[in-house]
Amino acid sequence: MCGIFAVSAQPNNNAGYMIMEGIKKLEYRGYDSWGVAVRIKNEIITTKKVGKISEASVIFTPSSEGIGHSRWATHGGVTDDNAHPHTAGNITVVHNGIFENYLEHKKRLSEKGRIFISQTDTEVIAHCIDDEMGQGKSFLEAVRNTSLLMKGRFGLLVMHSQYPGIIAARRGSPLIIGRLPNQTFIASDITAFLSETKVVNYLDDDEMAMIEGNSVCFYSIESGISLEKRDITVPWQVENTEKGNYAHFMIKEIFDQKSSITDAINHTEEEIMSLINKMKEGNGVYLIACGTAHKMCWAAEYFFSRIAKRKINVVPASEMKNFEQFINEKTVLFAVSQSGETADVLEVLEYGKKQNAKIVSITNVLSSSIARISDVHLPLQAGIEKAVASTKAATSQMALLLLLAYADAGRLNEGRQMLHTLASSINDMLNPRYEQRVEEVAKQIFQQNNTFIIGRNALYPMALEAAIKIMEVSYIHAQGFAAGEMKHGPIALIEKNSPCIVMGDDSETLSNAMELKARGGFIIGIAPEKQEVFDAWLKVPDGGEAQAIASILPIQLLSYKLAILRGVDPDMPRNLAKSVTVK
Repeated sequence: MCGIFAVSAQPNNNAGYMIMEGIKKLEYRGYDSWGVAVRIKNEIITTKKVGKISEASVIFTPSSEGIGHSRWATHGGVTDDNAHPHTAGNITVVHNGIFENYLEHKKRLSEKGRIFISQTDTEVIAHCIDDEMGQGKSFLEAVRNTSLLMKGRFGLLVMHSQYPGIIAARRGSPLIIGRLPNQTFIASDITAFLSETKVVNYLDDDEMAMIEGNSVCFYSIESGISLEKRDITVPWQVENTEKGNYAHFMIKEIFDQKSSITDAINHTEEEIMSLINKMKEGNGVYLIACGTAHKMCWAAEYFFSRIAKRKINVVPASEMKNFEQFINEKTVLFAVSQSGETADVLEVLEYGKKQNAKIVSITNVLSSSIARISDVHLPLQAGIEKAVASTKAATSQMALLLLLAYADAGRLNEGRQMLHTLASSINDMLNPRYEQRVEEVAKQIFQQNNTFIIGRNALYPMALEAAIKIMEVSYIHAQGFAAGEMKHGPIALIEKNSPCIVMGDDSETLSNAMELKARGGFIIGIAPEKQEVFDAWLKVPDGGEAQAIASILPIQLLSYKLAILRGVDPDMPRNLAKSVTVK
């Protein structure tokens, strides 16, 4: 969600402009307002606005240090006053997360005569720190004490007008420190400073850091004791964060699937079996995820059942509280997340850790919070995904989950060969001519307000994922159904020319398609073979057990084309964020 970026000791006194560029690189996370605060001698000058960073024009006074933020509204509406940074006395703060018990402290501070100008929980943080300093605490100790009284997840950056340097503190929300010989960066995502440095320190939960120029000192929030951190060089390439010749990140990332599926399954047998063996140590497995990742897990429930004859429980992470009584030392919690920072998933894992449950995971970020809390972690290796709508990460998740099902069945090589064959077919399918064909179909339905999608077996969760893609990117209302369920109520909504996407061409699904067509539905078939019932056909490879992977790609392209035809930015859908780091 919210993006954080800061720099200390910018050599060219260009901190304000560099921070603007940094938070522009975090636009993909989703936001509705932004702000920058820079240090000018013993004064902190703040600029903040509602709207797009890329459309802003700001002149900054030369400065070597500052903090910036792009806000996705949680507490308080989308206004200039509610935008970050927030200031109280000499303290200026940016914050990602939720200060759950802020109201009790707002009341406490209000009774002391403090005035609040925003509706946010973040402004209360600034007042808490300023109040601590008013009681004689040092800058570092005031931030530490405030961090201790805060309930919930947070990533904080704090500046004091009378002291150089920036203090960072973290619990749950990511903060990464980028190192150069003469300056330091702090960001919620490496992509913000990847063009400057690949050398990083990771701030772990309940840790804080004092940053001044190239000097960084780490401390435990709980004890205040100093900590040692090692420098890590990340392997990501800058060019993977750019659009290149593509109009949008979404279409680039769709075409990245020419190679990302193969990359996802490029793990050694030892790595694959380490996760499978950990699963076998338990007597029950819960696959937990949110959004698109949850639909990939739902497909995996079919994979493990059909291939490995293993029953796996698939639960949206936000609903897992209903099953906490079943989590114990014999439980395996299997987390799937693109970012590895999803708040609802982390909450389940943290509870599981307390119950001594076994934790395994798949994420796209090797150093993510979910990866670090896991007993066994496999990276997706999909490369940076910047469009809010997940495409290549989703198919990579599904490919790796399918490979794990084959490994669980003792058929790893068979699964690997099948997925390599599918990846080769997808490489052939993703070409300009196919893109043009999808656009032709999109032109036939983009003015419709409702779309229905049906699928059977593992294509049922793909129908649900298809609905997510169409809704989040094009704003067309869409619903996915198990193919056999349409006649149990939803078919009442079908009228003349209602777009009905049919995933698969087995005889039962084609029979359901005929039922839709008889009510006037416009049938768009996604299948290896053209069928008489299809009014429009998008051909996909015959993927066998991997058919779900092949079948979701044309939906991704269709969603993109619908967005373009409707004048919508497919990379930044309204009200959405790439990484949901708050509950």
